[in-house]
Amino acid sequence: MSEDGATGIERAGGPAGPAPKASDGSPPMAIPGKTTDYTDGRAPYDWQSRFPAEAVRYIRREAVVLALGLVISICCTGIALAFSGNSYLMPFPAFGPDTSAKIDPRMLVLFFSGAVGGTTFSIKWLIHSVAKGSWHLDRRLWRLFVPLVGGVYACAVLTLLDSGMILGHAGDASRGTASAASMAFLIGYFSDGVSGLLTNIANAVFGTIREK
Repeated sequence: MSEDGATGIERAGGPAGPAPKASDGSPPMAIPGKTTDYTDGRAPYDWQSRFPAEAVRYIRREAVVLALGLVISICCTGIALAFSGNSYLMPFPAFGPDTSAKIDPRMLVLFFSGAVGGTTFSIKWLIHSVAKGSWHLDRRLWRLFVPLVGGVYACAVLTLLDSGMILGHAGDASRGTASAASMAFLIGYFSDGVSGLLTNIANAVFGTIREK
């Protein structure tokens, strides 16, 4: 940054200075494995968006969709938790007078909890990609579908855990609903890593393609 000779005030536009310190003079809280520089390569007082107006409109729409999805997923999780613990019969008179389906809210709890985790991850990714300048439209489908994928993965992985099919883990179908919901959130949040786990399980159970 250049300095005004008359006032001694540095002008914005040059390289950013060191990260700001807390009010007591201590350095900002460090995150293990992460940098403490939160300037995103910007100079002080450089506040305007670097994205064109059209991109900003797309970013805002995506942020609204993810925020609404998060609120809806949380509400659905709460409703499913309220009805969990019991099974409910849903009649289908069109198929016969005694035809009904047994609905277990626990599976809905797992799905929506996983969706909450996936939505949280998508929002975090959106924030970072916009701040770092790596946001682009081709990733939008990935960010919008991660919540649904997280919900599906939560149901699949916890069902495998309860059945004892995951190697080294004994089956535990008596896991509490609240505990299962917490695990479902983590599975949805880390759904990218869960993909590799499911691949390993499939290879162990069915064999790899090269073996067939």
